[in-house]
Amino acid sequence: MPLTLALIAVLAGAQERRDVPTFPSRAELVTVDAVVLDRAGPVRGLTAQDFILSEDGRPQAIVSFEAIDLGAIEPRAAADAIPTPVATNVRPARAAASSFVLLVDDLSLAPARSETVRMALTRFLIEGVRDGDELIFATTSGDTWWTARMPEGREDILALVARMRGRSLADTGRDAVSEWEAYRISHWEGRGGDATGAGPAAGPPGGNLASQPGMPTTAVAGASTTQRIVDRYYQNRVCIPESPGETPVPVCRGMVIARAEQVDARRRNRTRDVLAAIDRAVFTLTGVRGRKALLLLTEGFLNDPDLALTQEVAGRCREANIAVYSLDVRGLMTGLAAADAFSPPNTAEMGAMQSEQIEAEAAGTVGLAEDTGGFAVRNTNDLGAGARKVADESRVYYLLGYAPPYGKGPRDWRKLQVEVARPGLRVRARKGYTLRTTAEIVAAEEARLASGSRSPALPAEVARALASARAADAIPLRAMAYAFEARPAGTVRVLIAVEARMASLANVGSEDRPYSVLSLGVTATHRDTGKVQRIDQRIDVESGAARAGGPTPSATWGDGWLTLSRDFELPPGVTQARIVMRDEFLGRLGALTLRFEVPPAHGLRLSTPVLTNRASPAGEGGPSRPVLVAHREFAPEGRLYCQFEVFGAAAQSGTAPLVEASYELRRRRGDVVRRGEPSLVSPTADGRLVRLLALAVDGMAPGDYELVLRVEDKATGESREQVEALQFTPRSRP
Repeated sequence: MPLTLALIAVLAGAQERRDVPTFPSRAELVTVDAVVLDRAGPVRGLTAQDFILSEDGRPQAIVSFEAIDLGAIEPRAAADAIPTPVATNVRPARAAASSFVLLVDDLSLAPARSETVRMALTRFLIEGVRDGDELIFATTSGDTWWTARMPEGREDILALVARMRGRSLADTGRDAVSEWEAYRISHWEGRGGDATGAGPAAGPPGGNLASQPGMPTTAVAGASTTQRIVDRYYQNRVCIPESPGETPVPVCRGMVIARAEQVDARRRNRTRDVLAAIDRAVFTLTGVRGRKALLLLTEGFLNDPDLALTQEVAGRCREANIAVYSLDVRGLMTGLAAADAFSPPNTAEMGAMQSEQIEAEAAGTVGLAEDTGGFAVRNTNDLGAGARKVADESRVYYLLGYAPPYGKGPRDWRKLQVEVARPGLRVRARKGYTLRTTAEIVAAEEARLASGSRSPALPAEVARALASARAADAIPLRAMAYAFEARPAGTVRVLIAVEARMASLANVGSEDRPYSVLSLGVTATHRDTGKVQRIDQRIDVESGAARAGGPTPSATWGDGWLTLSRDFELPPGVTQARIVMRDEFLGRLGALTLRFEVPPAHGLRLSTPVLTNRASPAGEGGPSRPVLVAHREFAPEGRLYCQFEVFGAAAQSGTAPLVEASYELRRRRGDVVRRGEPSLVSPTADGRLVRLLALAVDGMAPGDYELVLRVEDKATGESREQVEALQFTPRSRP
């Protein structure tokens, strides 16, 4: 095809509707999700006639209605699933499922309460989620961000929950100031004087410290927070008079105020981290249809009106149809919990202060939950029951659609109220919205990401896809990981191969010299350490070659698929790679998640076998080589190549290691159809132990097969067996 005709074809394809998630509150129709409850839980069986919906106090006609009931989803029969290392975003249509974010505020979590959180999350993962559900597990410290789909992702989430640790260490110093006290001093009292105008007292406090001169008396009624802490500093001998009878209250007040400002700054930073983690989850799930639930397990944060980010995050939660549910991990609490730490005359006052502090520390999370259509679980030691209640509410809800009335702009706030005509029922629904479109939200988020980074930010849709659990199939993709030799520091070289269907890519070249411009993003996250490695590249692909910044990647064309590969050095253990490819001309996006396990870097082992039906032509003085692919499904014709390398064999004195290798190709759990007897693996010129097999597969019956590879180190008698699943499928003919 000439270049001009190719460009015309591409431009015609560009007129197609791009597969971008649609924001539920579009100008032509607003969709509101509502959970209806009675004393027993979610209510089923309601109709549109049961609902009363109003905007800004004016009733609105419900023009579309859908009852969502996910309670009947049956567990998937996973026993017959074919084990395969290949991930793909080309899947059959799935039944509706729920989306959850499990966000642990480990910055506020005391280490002693970590087990409480683990028990609640474990119960939720066992009882609350069902097959098909998509989860994000994250911590506010940024230590963890992991996506999963049930049931295959449950094991990984449970492993992450097990390693989660609280990071908040109690301040037990004599000059300790609580966050609530620091907030009161910094925002209400400050350096201008006490809120009550109370000055230093003339006499010493009562109790066992009365004999010490120069200490002010604590006023049980009417004393400011600053004054109370000044008294405490004297009791704890943080402030010591320079001479008997001297009362250096101004110096002590200065110490209290300076300490309060330090604690309050730390509180603000922690609150920002919590809200940023919530905001990232909201950004990731924007555009996903249906009701989403974010479970925030926290010791709470203050409702600080000076942090405008709180209101912004709450607004985005409403716009994205995400309900926040806060679970207070402190359990049962009373106002007298800390009163016994003070002298008897102060018990009443300190008990009241503790009660006030408990309420204040939860106010921010309670307000965020209620404002977004969720609820707060507080003052209970059974957080698991609260989490299960969240799951139940996320299964049964109603989608109400109506045409928004004229009179307000797209950024103006519109107040919503949803009621049910039947008595005894209550409704949880978002309280309002704006008519911003998905494109406007994406543009705003893209600008926000760029403003917070010195380097150019990723396009918002790519950043969202990298953080998501959901597959995107506008570009059909396949991917798999190959583990090879050990690297320094105990890591292993891992090659991630990605295949993209060429028919979905814009070809601005010609049929015999295809040319495409792509961007490829890969984040590889190690489950047990949280360490992330990332690649972001723009790639020009032309006639089987690729040009990109950094190391030159490999690219090949074959069977209608483009294959790219990238190298990583990864520690042993489970790794999750999130792969996103974007066509820079059409804007199409493909995304998938690849989970694989990196083997230990020591001991006798095999590399991941390269199974392929393609081989490169023999070069000058060199043999042909198998071409890397990202699939395990082959046509039963020609040859099937298998190449693997043996590592960790014991070296003989003055000679190469002696390793025997054999193979069997058999029907899955059935008869052997090909067999190779044990034979020594001859070292290559550089001393590597590489075995290449070429199996004739013409006429092989279609179906599921297993290739069993066995190696034995003759020096030690140690052996290894590796089983690789594959399929033979007749090639489809036009």
